[in-house]
Amino acid sequence: MNRHLPYSNLNFYQNANADAEEVKDGFLIRHNEYDIIISDILRNPMEGSVQHYLLLGKRGSGKSTLLKRLQVEIDEKFDDNYVAVNTAEEQANVYRLHDLLHQILQELEDRHMTVQWPGEEDDEHMYNRKLFSTLHKSLEMAGKKVILLLDNIDRIFDNLGDDTSLLREYLLNFKDIKIIGASTRMTEHFWSYKKPFYEFFRVLELEPLSSAEVKKLLLSWSEKMELPQLKEFVENRPGQLETIRVLTDGLPRTLQFFVYILLRNEKETGYEYLQLIMDSVTPLYQERLNKLPAAQRKIVLQMAFLWESVGAKELSRATKMENRLISAQLNQLVEKRVAEKIETNTKNHLYRLSERFFNLWLIFTQGSSREKRKAKYLSIFLENFYDEKELREMAEKHLDTVREGKIAPDKAALLTKAYSQSRYIHSIGRDILIESTLKLPGMNASLQKELPLSISEIMEEVFAFARKKEWDKALHLVHTIEQEDGIKEYLFGIMDFAKGDLVAAEKMLLQSFVNGFFISSMPLARVYLKMEEFHFAEKYFIISLENKMTTAPYYLSSFYYAQNKQKEESYSILKNSILNDLKERSLSLLPVLQAWNADFESLEENLLALVQANNPNLEFTLTHLLIHHQVNLVHRLFTSTEFEAQLMEKFAPLYYVVQMLMPDARMAMLKIPPEIQDVVNDILTDIYRKRDFYYSKPPIK
Repeated sequence: MNRHLPYSNLNFYQNANADAEEVKDGFLIRHNEYDIIISDILRNPMEGSVQHYLLLGKRGSGKSTLLKRLQVEIDEKFDDNYVAVNTAEEQANVYRLHDLLHQILQELEDRHMTVQWPGEEDDEHMYNRKLFSTLHKSLEMAGKKVILLLDNIDRIFDNLGDDTSLLREYLLNFKDIKIIGASTRMTEHFWSYKKPFYEFFRVLELEPLSSAEVKKLLLSWSEKMELPQLKEFVENRPGQLETIRVLTDGLPRTLQFFVYILLRNEKETGYEYLQLIMDSVTPLYQERLNKLPAAQRKIVLQMAFLWESVGAKELSRATKMENRLISAQLNQLVEKRVAEKIETNTKNHLYRLSERFFNLWLIFTQGSSREKRKAKYLSIFLENFYDEKELREMAEKHLDTVREGKIAPDKAALLTKAYSQSRYIHSIGRDILIESTLKLPGMNASLQKELPLSISEIMEEVFAFARKKEWDKALHLVHTIEQEDGIKEYLFGIMDFAKGDLVAAEKMLLQSFVNGFFISSMPLARVYLKMEEFHFAEKYFIISLENKMTTAPYYLSSFYYAQNKQKEESYSILKNSILNDLKERSLSLLPVLQAWNADFESLEENLLALVQANNPNLEFTLTHLLIHHQVNLVHRLFTSTEFEAQLMEKFAPLYYVVQMLMPDARMAMLKIPPEIQDVVNDILTDIYRKRDFYYSKPPIK
């Protein structure tokens, strides 16, 4: 794949280095800040108080371009009164105050103004004063004033050190210099009352571009580069355009890189697009990262790998740094505008990297193989760049490619990981993607490990933790699921049900059902059954049956039976499902419903099958057959040569209950061992009570 940038007429790193006409033609944003400064120059001829300005914005936000535009305007329309001195290219040479003054005087001389250079002076402080005097005289003779445009003014002030006091003294005493500086951060030079320039500048913050500004910028690029497809994108896909704006944090320079996604006609996957953009922005972001001290780099990387907003305590654990140190470094990162603070209603605020695409780049390029497996950078990109429908269509095409074996295993593993971890992909779709990819020839153990767990595997582990009452481990595992189709709420509800918190279980399972995870209907019905909300229990049991859940016939039939309603329907539902559901509980209920419905054709055969299979629910079946007056059938079973000893040993109290229900009950009563007499009486009482329930009134239709 060609990694070269295909459109060279967008200047990525030196936007301000253009001729006057190009600068004016390309100046499409930051008009508000521009108008404020130009209006001030027009209204205030620097005879009284002079207003100085600080342009505050992230790298790539348009500060240098704005300074260049101001320079062009001053040179063209205010040349009679002002000299614009722009140190953007030379500011790296400004090590001390005399370096800055030399550059200003050199610019005056280049403009054919008289400069009477002072002689060398060993005393640096005295030499600076002589330079200031020379500057003042030169401007006075020319009848002009200087508008000093200082890019990266924070670095210049750092270099000037104590000389900043002398600079402030001159600016206050002589009204012939107006400073318009640009900085990526609000350093203490501007906010500390101990510093000479405390509250000296009016701060104009270059905010992220608005949706309207991004649209205007892209339409201009479309016209200049003769790219109608870019115009078509802007006009027809406002949602995706807004996504790009958010991802780039409204930074013009980063926005340029995203244009390439829109301009490529190759049918590449999101991964190839992302790879191209990452390659392009690497110089910009690498410089940003390298300028940070080691401790801050470590914190930034961990913030990137965590992705979501985090607190200082969590970052302390991740970086293995003291919480106190973390807090101090975070404050500096916020000051540098690398991170942003999210206020909470407690003292423990949250932090995240302010530019989300920078966050993606860090994951993509700086993470170890283990961290890249944990981080779902490609999923994040796909979700932000494509809408839900597009992403699902892409996932379906990828699945077809995998099933047809038309994709390399390593690429298949990467894309399956990305799609399966997207919140737009349904849980079932996630499992199908993972299972299909695992079957692809050439999927070695290393590639298999890169794939996330399937939802089925996660559920098995969650239930295992729940059985051991290791709730924290279970909850942590559920939180790793990216899907938003109700699966997480389903698992939370199941755990709440297991804990006995029916109210919480109802809330979670209802939310899961509303989100489209219809499997939740079964446990939701069981919650309502436990709450004795029988109307809702029946409703969700029926929904489970309609959604063809395998356990639904048993639970709905059991519900109808327990409620003594829908007798024929209950039997029909269970009987028709037996071939697909041979679970022991369904098989044990079938003879009971047969007796309830007076269908005796295969009743004894089904009962014998339960005994022979040693069905664990056999006692339930035998007891309920007695409720439905099948005393002779159960008696024959207990007295049969084949099963008498086995059943007598397992169900001794029930054996005597059967005898008590036979005609010669008095003789049987005398044989009951005294130690089980109470148990026998209790079973008999329950049988008579339930006979009244089932036969004193007809079943509810």
